[in-house]
Amino acid sequence: MRLPPVPWSEVERRARSVSGGPVTRAGGADDLTVRGLVTDSRLVVPGALFACVRGATSDGHRHASAAAARGAAALLVDRPVDTDLPALCVPSVRAQLGPLGALLTGDPARALRLVGVTGSNGKTTTSVLVRGVLDADGDCTGVVGTLGAEVGDRSRSTALTTPEAPELHELLRWMVDAGARRAVVETSSIALDMGRMDGLTFEVSVFTGFEEDHLDHHGTLEQYWASKARLFEAGRTAAGVVVTDDPWGRRLADQAAVPVTRVGSDGDADVRVLGWRTGRGGTEVLLGDDTGGHRVHSPLVGRVHVTNLAAAWAAGRVLGVAPDRIAAGLAAVAPPRGRNTVLGGSGRPLVVVDYAHTPRALAAALGTARDLTGRGGRVHLVLGARGRRDRYKRQGLGGSARAADCVWLTDEGSHGEDPAAIRAELRVGLLGSSARVREVPDRRAAITAAVGAAGPADVVLVVGRGHETRLLDTTDPRDAVHLDDAEVAATALATLHASEEDLRGRAS
Repeated sequence: MRLPPVPWSEVERRARSVSGGPVTRAGGADDLTVRGLVTDSRLVVPGALFACVRGATSDGHRHASAAAARGAAALLVDRPVDTDLPALCVPSVRAQLGPLGALLTGDPARALRLVGVTGSNGKTTTSVLVRGVLDADGDCTGVVGTLGAEVGDRSRSTALTTPEAPELHELLRWMVDAGARRAVVETSSIALDMGRMDGLTFEVSVFTGFEEDHLDHHGTLEQYWASKARLFEAGRTAAGVVVTDDPWGRRLADQAAVPVTRVGSDGDADVRVLGWRTGRGGTEVLLGDDTGGHRVHSPLVGRVHVTNLAAAWAAGRVLGVAPDRIAAGLAAVAPPRGRNTVLGGSGRPLVVVDYAHTPRALAAALGTARDLTGRGGRVHLVLGARGRRDRYKRQGLGGSARAADCVWLTDEGSHGEDPAAIRAELRVGLLGSSARVREVPDRRAAITAAVGAAGPADVVLVVGRGHETRLLDTTDPRDAVHLDDAEVAATALATLHASEEDLRGRAS
């Protein structure tokens, strides 16, 4: 994508519009222009503006000379650097990434009606559902999230749930150029905390629920909640849709400074879940709102999707979409990759691959697995935990795992941490459980063994990675290996089927 040239004077003007302190311009002729905003010196192209961002382990100011060597036209800094390039010195480089990222991509968000989605669990699925609703209403809609970016039949990968501001605005530009009129942005608490959403205004923002997570970044549960609540500030969003089935959601609905549509099972909810059922064929939800009762069908499997569907319904209503079009949109959305992906059946065990990586999400996934078992069937759980992330959750994951009949403890990518120590922390939560626990460190072998041990009425639940396809056991990203849980499970099911066919052939 070729970005338009922007005069240096316009960059300075936009930078001065950001509150926080003085902006000093050093150099740069009146005819200087820049193309694009880059935060990684290795990705600089000739003519780019290089932003010297201070990170947790690195400082972009140290790479200013490398950016210059690659052809950067100018620098964005918050302290002097030894270079001949023109520079804007600002109080905070990070605070400028959103506004300048927007400017240098032609302010694409001004051409889009935006929806933001946040929550500890359910962000990805709800984002995809809202996109389906808006597509059904006739508006070409893009989506940015954990699974990447999509618009129409085009897709692009992203490294983060919510990309850094320059990349996010480039994606929005890409969507506008593809004909999009709306976009749904999956919004992480870390992105809100780090200002990646600055410069965007949402027509409606959705809160899917809250659970302890990411405390290695936020420090406290209160700060984590406060980061998510930022999405519902006046000036950032015009309206909110909030799932109020937990105290944190009710608190947000009470405190938000924008109009809020409450979603939940309580009688005071604006969109009420009146009933639901789920099975191998999908999920059906009965909803009530100010227009009456509505029956929603979806191919998504699992009780966890009930409130996701209700929240997407509510977002559609806030955006003025007719009930019949919302229902049609929800019915047309295929299950997102790695979110209760169901494999097997037809005489073989079912395998469910899910991203569940928090204690409450795991409990919900186990409930779904139990719903899917046949008569007398058991639930086999393949469980691990990622290294160097949210260590405090591990015992809670083990506690939720107690609801399984058999637990296969395995590795999930240790990222340089001792994998045996990770499994030991999971075991603490399983103490006293009646579940049979087996340790199979190799994840591929654990999934294969669990499928091989399962009977035709059983369900094998593989959690933690969902859509992810790269497994890393060191601190060097170059050491990552390909491992797709769904692929491994499908191979194990095919091998099981072939073995059964061979046995039947011998018997005959």
